[in-house]
Amino acid sequence: MVSTTKSHAEILAELEGSLGQEIEFEGVDEVTQNDIRRKLEVYCFDCPLHYDPLVAQAHGYRTVVAPLAMTSLWAVPPYWTPGEPSPWAPGLKERNGTRKMETPEPFPRGFNAGHEWEAFEPLYPGDKLRGSSKLAKVEPKKTRLGEGVFITNETRLSKQTGELVLVARSTSYRYEPTADVVRAAQEAAVEQPPETEQPAESSPVVDWSRQIRYGDVAVGDEVPPYYLWLNYQRIVMSVAADRMWGSIHHNREIARASGLNDTIFNSRGYEMMFEITLRRWMGLDGRTHKMGPFRLVKNSHPGDTLTGRARVMGKELKDGLGLITLEMGVDNPRGEAARGEVIVSLPI
Repeated sequence: MVSTTKSHAEILAELEGSLGQEIEFEGVDEVTQNDIRRKLEVYCFDCPLHYDPLVAQAHGYRTVVAPLAMTSLWAVPPYWTPGEPSPWAPGLKERNGTRKMETPEPFPRGFNAGHEWEAFEPLYPGDKLRGSSKLAKVEPKKTRLGEGVFITNETRLSKQTGELVLVARSTSYRYEPTADVVRAAQEAAVEQPPETEQPAESSPVVDWSRQIRYGDVAVGDEVPPYYLWLNYQRIVMSVAADRMWGSIHHNREIARASGLNDTIFNSRGYEMMFEITLRRWMGLDGRTHKMGPFRLVKNSHPGDTLTGRARVMGKELKDGLGLITLEMGVDNPRGEAARGEVIVSLPI
């Protein structure tokens, strides 16, 4: 009998043949206050722009506004629709719940490796999204996990009324874990945080009536840190709020079969940490214009306390805006977990 199984090289060639091909899609659900609330409660984040319409209006928004890091949520397709067979049965692979282009997958395992986006129009409850996405880059690369490939997609998201909301560039890593990597992960003890004392989650209470301005900021300024402690429940709540059902975020067995030591915090969670760290510093009149590129450096697991940090790298007055460039990072007890660059504006 002749095998019809394609080799990694053949599938990679098919993938490269899809470069530049664009698909269009529409979000299924409207933006809702409930979605926003479920996200904020994971982080215990009390910014009134996201729950108080009067405060949001006083600071230039039409009403309550969605956090930027949530935008992709409303482009995710349904996990199941009436008429489809059940996605759950013995032997069936778990779906990851995220929107995918109809392109070949050359390797069985994967995770998000980096992201960048530029923001334009705010999202409000009642808005719906539509978008387009294309495969922009295919980069085969062997890492400590095994043979793999970095895959970059470019996506444009607009409201159904036409206003451009977000332009994003996202990179994932697909790979075939080596037997040694899987065996080592499955035989190792579950990774625990170091015995050294971790910072408490509590961060200074924010006085949202205070506003930092462009002239108050100097290159080299450090942004006050923001702390987030993780456990299994919080990681699952985070991926549930994002509808990121990748098994490595909630299934320890599958995570370890992928060469990981334990379930891991999700990439949109790091984006939310960036956004919260910035918002607590820049106040209600600050605006985030561009985030990234940022990349994931080290995995974060249950038991870790994460620290969001940022430092001012540059200032510029441009087109009537006071633009601030910052380098940002998220640290866990074992070192740097994510890093990137952000551009925000502050009132002049």
